[in-house]
Amino acid sequence: MQAARCPTDELSLTNCAVVNENDFQSGQHVIVRTSPSHRYTFTLRTHPSVVPGSIAFSLTQRKWAGLYIGQETEVSLYTFDKTKQCVGTMTIEIDFLQKKSIDSNPYDTDKMAGEFIQQFNNQAFSVGQQLVFSFNGKLFSLVVKDIEAMDPSILKGEQGADKRQKIELGLVPGNSQVAFEKAENSSLNLIGEAKTKENRQSIINPDWNFEKMGIEGLDKEFSDIFQRMFSSRMFPAEIVEQMGCKHVKGILLYGPTGCGKTLLARQIGKMLNAREPKVVNGPEILGKDVRESEANIRKLFADAEEEQRRLGANSGLHIIIFDEIDAICKQRGSMAGSTGVHDTVVNQLLSKIDGVEQLNNILVIGMTNRPDLIDEALLRPGRLEVKMEIGLPDEKGRLQILHIHTARMRGHRLLSADIDIKELATEYVFECTPFLRSKTLVFYIFRQKFERLRLCPPHSGKTALAAKIAEESNFSFIKICSPDKMIGFSETAKCQAMKKIFNDAYNSQLSCVVVDDIERLLDYVPVGPRFSNLVLQALLVLLKKDPPQGRKLLIIGTTSHKDVLQQMELLTAFSTTIHVPNIATGEQLLEALELLGNFNDKERTIIAQQVKDKKVLIGIKKLLMLIEMSLQMDPEYRVRKFLALLREEGA
Repeated sequence: MQAARCPTDELSLTNCAVVNENDFQSGQHVIVRTSPSHRYTFTLRTHPSVVPGSIAFSLTQRKWAGLYIGQETEVSLYTFDKTKQCVGTMTIEIDFLQKKSIDSNPYDTDKMAGEFIQQFNNQAFSVGQQLVFSFNGKLFSLVVKDIEAMDPSILKGEQGADKRQKIELGLVPGNSQVAFEKAENSSLNLIGEAKTKENRQSIINPDWNFEKMGIEGLDKEFSDIFQRMFSSRMFPAEIVEQMGCKHVKGILLYGPTGCGKTLLARQIGKMLNAREPKVVNGPEILGKDVRESEANIRKLFADAEEEQRRLGANSGLHIIIFDEIDAICKQRGSMAGSTGVHDTVVNQLLSKIDGVEQLNNILVIGMTNRPDLIDEALLRPGRLEVKMEIGLPDEKGRLQILHIHTARMRGHRLLSADIDIKELATEYVFECTPFLRSKTLVFYIFRQKFERLRLCPPHSGKTALAAKIAEESNFSFIKICSPDKMIGFSETAKCQAMKKIFNDAYNSQLSCVVVDDIERLLDYVPVGPRFSNLVLQALLVLLKKDPPQGRKLLIIGTTSHKDVLQQMELLTAFSTTIHVPNIATGEQLLEALELLGNFNDKERTIIAQQVKDKKVLIGIKKLLMLIEMSLQMDPEYRVRKFLALLREEGA
């Protein structure tokens, strides 16, 4: 084919060679050989003014390839291997095209990189290639300095060392990363993170530094989200289409309050080559009336709709984050007597995510600690189809959190050498928020430890034993379901409180729930209305329900009426029963007094003379009460008082 001059200035800025549509099709890639040892790759566009048999180049292209008007060239089609030749990162040298256009204004390389990807999407680039780039009304001269291919293992969700390879020729998909370097002796003023190769990060990096991200303890969750949601966006749209895949449009992050859902969602937006995420709190959507609420939803998607109409597949990714999404997306029809605003908002949101005019350039992230309240239609495929639990951190995650948030203390030598971070991470489960924000971290840890030790109060019997068993088991998360915390609760409120206790326990890898004084929980009395059947059935369901996969739960119950629980079929929910007997002999009484340490050796000797070889029948709780009453007396009378109280109790 014969080299020709580019027909228009607009086509010169496309960085494409121009041909007649009878010779090639627009979007094809060709190799142009100017000599046996010189070959150059171009992407094609068509224009009717180009004579068949000719191939037109801009002035910059002719300079780069050493072409002159009328030169005969050999042109052949070229097909890219899109699993190996897609550009992951590209470094470009930049300068003003003309000296008269030089100015001192700052140029944002992040915006410049986004515009570059939009202008030259799906085009071929070679190391050393020269081109002209239009940005903010200015023309710039560019030279491609370095190209790295995308790592194909990312599609498989693999992690490890960076496997990207340097290549001489690559195809630029819509999610490539571009870094600009100022040309030597240039007066161009560059700002932004994409101004040097060292300061920028690739679009998605499996080896992302979680400490710098501030989402420590969520490595596994972040990796799973990456594999399920973003791998399809790493490669050109046609590859995804050929594989029969569709981009995931939405994800629901759910779990206990304070475990990092909002933080994780924000960091997802930062780690992608996407538009600035829009973060909105659920209740903020609701306006004075239905129309205002619908308009608020439409505004969130307006930018994505406009850009998709203008750029199509070249549109950037728009991320919309809904915090407390359950506030606006409750089950439709569930709010009796409401104005219908919630139902309308759900309908509007569904139509925007997966309506008649589908958007392929959006990612909707919803967050909630009540996934059961959300309308089921929002969770079906094509909408918020990926559901990810963000639970309490495991031991590895807790160790990460503690290391990061004690780093400054260690640096200033304010952390005692006898504090074992690994031991704390192994023994205790916390919710993350206080640790992420508290400046009194170590005090908080030990306050938590003190509160746990209080599970064995001084005036307990079975409850104390149950709590002691729970603590000795080294289960890192212990919850007590006690009737004294539910005084005045209705039956429904009591069921909800018990359900929350068990749900909290499920969030930990290894948990223990102590259900104290079961007959009191059930409102049992020996006469009249015997018990609450609603609470009984709820408790039976909770006791027999298996914990989620990978979680272990120990349940310890206490009761003074084993026969009553047997009639209610509650005993079958427990694997075993253990009888906690009263003190039965004088020897056992003396042993208890020695362990409790309330009387001195002389006093215990006097007591031993009175109770030795005698039968004694008294519970630990009653014994502690008698000791406490005796200690109120003067020292010379308290043994006599204790023995008198024993006789009065018939012990």
